[in-house]
Amino acid sequence: MTRKTSVGGQAVIEGVMMRGEKGVATAVRLDDGSIEVKFEKLVPSTKKNKLLALPVIRGAVSLFESLKIGIETLNYSASFFEEEEEESKFDKWFNKVFKDKSNDVLMTIALIFSLGISVLLFFLLPTFIANLLYKLNFSRLSVNIFEGVLRVVIFLGYIYAVGKLEDIKRVFQYHGAEHKTIFCYENEAELTPENAAKFKRFHPRCGTNFMFIVMIVSIALFTLIEFKSIWYKLLYRLLLLPLVAGISYELIKWMGKSEGKLSGIVAYPGLKLQQLTTKEPDALQLQVAIVALKAAEGMDYSREVKLSKGGKTIGDLLNEAKDILKKSEIDSYLLDSQLLLAKVLKKDKLYVITNRDEVVEKDLVEKYMRYIDLRKDKMPVKYILEECEFMGIDLYIKPGVLIPRTDTEILVESVIEDIKDKSYTKICDLCCGSGAIGIAIASLVNNVDVECYDISPIAEEVTRKNIKKLELQEKVNYKHSDLLEEAVKENKKYDVIVSNPPYIKEEEIDKLMEDVKNYEPRLALSGGEDGLNFYRKITEQAISCLNNGGLLAFEIGHDQREAVEQIMLEKGFKDIQCLKDLGGNDRVVKGFL
Repeated sequence: MTRKTSVGGQAVIEGVMMRGEKGVATAVRLDDGSIEVKFEKLVPSTKKNKLLALPVIRGAVSLFESLKIGIETLNYSASFFEEEEEESKFDKWFNKVFKDKSNDVLMTIALIFSLGISVLLFFLLPTFIANLLYKLNFSRLSVNIFEGVLRVVIFLGYIYAVGKLEDIKRVFQYHGAEHKTIFCYENEAELTPENAAKFKRFHPRCGTNFMFIVMIVSIALFTLIEFKSIWYKLLYRLLLLPLVAGISYELIKWMGKSEGKLSGIVAYPGLKLQQLTTKEPDALQLQVAIVALKAAEGMDYSREVKLSKGGKTIGDLLNEAKDILKKSEIDSYLLDSQLLLAKVLKKDKLYVITNRDEVVEKDLVEKYMRYIDLRKDKMPVKYILEECEFMGIDLYIKPGVLIPRTDTEILVESVIEDIKDKSYTKICDLCCGSGAIGIAIASLVNNVDVECYDISPIAEEVTRKNIKKLELQEKVNYKHSDLLEEAVKENKKYDVIVSNPPYIKEEEIDKLMEDVKNYEPRLALSGGEDGLNFYRKITEQAISCLNNGGLLAFEIGHDQREAVEQIMLEKGFKDIQCLKDLGGNDRVVKGFL
């Protein structure tokens, strides 16, 4: 199955121009590897004027338009590689005279000059040289044959000579990329460098074929009439050029559509000649040609451009990140790589998993890799994400506050039961950190007034942000205080004081996992020499701040039950209970005043 199309193009400096259904697009690979695209909507003159669309006439018109577009695109591609030079006096004069029309005037001059050089080299020069044979008494037929052969030889010699230049070899590679991409498109294969590479680089509608056909047609037409005067002969050839171009155009158009033996025979010499004018492209050159074709046909080419500008697919990023984290002995490397990329893309984890072919732009790639570097150095992923789920609530967190853990949910669930059972309303979350405990209670229980206390400026910032984020301003308030000092001064009373205080023994902190000891705040970890400093202070202050029958509830370390219970008993607390966490360890101690 093949797609009928009239897409054509040409190679330019480090790029390809394609002329398609929607317009003309030029894609150029810059020195930094990125691809720049210029698109121009263009309506051919043959579609504007029915007379210009007539057979043969349309060929001459198309040739002129193609030359104009070719020069424009060459200049566009060259503009990316020009070294900045100081404007010369001639440039200043030229721009002053022609003003905003300077580029158009230069384009016209370049078009006339290039056309003139081509006519002189490939048509007039062979005629002039061949005419000298009459002085050696050669027949008219011999002279015309010699002229035709000489024209072809000059043409082939020119192509061979310029093909030796390194820069032109690159252009010829892009020429091959243009053909392969068009073949890929015509055969309705997915436009990828891998697919395009499978196709031939020789195309029957190639400009090389056109030039060769022009040579052959000119030989046939130029021999129809003979002039004794060399000047008449040269004038005759010049006047006949539009007809030569028109007939050659129709032949090329026929060869592009026909699959017969005759068209194959006619096309064969031009296809063989493309061995000189095309070279095998690499994947990057094919990518440029694909971008140009997609743009010219009105297709989305953003994927290729993003890749060229340092973008990477989601799949490639995940694979790269997983390898880095796995080598760094991060057990949750798979989940972490997905969560961090989801954060960068502002999507959920499912989106990341199911859109592996999507291309991520360079700036987001760099941001993601910075996150991966942080995780590689054992920074907790929740700090990098700046979010943590606790009791079904999404909290904002950052380094400087303790990361809320599942074990603490045992404490909150127990306190909520007591609040509902005894109709408590005034709640204090002491050493609140992110505000997780107090905010969870306020979110899950009606008719409560919660105050969060902490001494850390970062805890204040994070807690206030969470209160606002969850729209709990009417139920939760933050107070800066060293434990309950402010409450004691203001003679405040609470029904419940709940706390997850620092309780790690000082000597044990350096033995903790790297992500804890290196990143979580020491202020929220260290409970002093025996880990019990805060239990003693809080229990002492709580006597002054709790209503009769009020509740004091602590989270504790797995080996601190007896010590904390004893502290509370000595201060008059009763009905003391201990709750275990999901791992079977002692985790909560609570008592009533």
